[in-house]
Amino acid sequence: MGLSFCAIDFETANAFRGSPCAVGLVRVVDGRVTGTAAWLMRPPTGYDEFDEFNIAIHGITPAMVKGEPRFGDRLPQIVAFAGDLPLVAHNAAFDVGVIRDACNASGLPWPALTYACSLVLARQTYDLLSYSLPWVAEAAGLEMGEQHDPAADAMAAAGIVLDLARRRQVETLSDLVRDSRCLLGHTDGDAWSRCLHQQPGDAGYLLSSPNPDADPSHPFYGREMVFTGALASMTRAQAWEVVAERGATPAPGVTKHTGILVMGFQDARVLRPGATLSAKARKAAELRAKGQAIELMPEEDFFQQLAL
Repeated sequence: MGLSFCAIDFETANAFRGSPCAVGLVRVVDGRVTGTAAWLMRPPTGYDEFDEFNIAIHGITPAMVKGEPRFGDRLPQIVAFAGDLPLVAHNAAFDVGVIRDACNASGLPWPALTYACSLVLARQTYDLLSYSLPWVAEAAGLEMGEQHDPAADAMAAAGIVLDLARRRQVETLSDLVRDSRCLLGHTDGDAWSRCLHQQPGDAGYLLSSPNPDADPSHPFYGREMVFTGALASMTRAQAWEVVAERGATPAPGVTKHTGILVMGFQDARVLRPGATLSAKARKAAELRAKGQAIELMPEEDFFQQLAL
């Protein structure tokens, strides 16, 4: 599949990020817009007061969302519209944060998402005074509709990504992120990571391919390895590179092919409230209970075996 993703934009009822009152979606498949959607919604119960400031920005009032489904009922529609496509948003940390905070407020698990940020990507291609959506849209040659209309803003984010891919002559979102020296963001149910730019000197900012000349006797050789939590000994990108050098296949998530999950420090600030382990660790434990030969490896053991 070529350049394919789902652009998304939320508007909120008040200063709390988890108070979505509207969403716009644009589905892009093989570089072409194949579908759009825009829905109003009521924010989660207890977070549904509308601030005059927010109303002045987007024009959505309590009367307009009266009778609309709450966020928890809209979320399945949003997820179904995107399907297996990665999300794209301009300032994706906000829009993905809306989903996380609204899920928390609704007592719902975070959906598993992969996403890219058109603002982060734009900074690596355009030379602009400002990277706010109107400025970047103009640089991409787009005529924007009314700003803070979620459907128009999502369409602008989609158009920006299409223009960035054209300028960089890449054919997939992963290629665009890679060529821009960025990392995709993820939520995996309990933990999340940002879409961010890696500095030019950073090592292993991509998932590396296994070294075909690695020593087959090394304990990591031929195994798929996943990391969760923060490592004290190296960055995640460096860890991907060093295990690939030893013949392992680094992977972003736990699957039926995972052989080793390396356990770094579990920072409670990026876990779902009340969780003590990331979703990756919980999934690995579940797979092991079902008979999968998957090993949960503390960072100390990982570092020792790495030196073999």
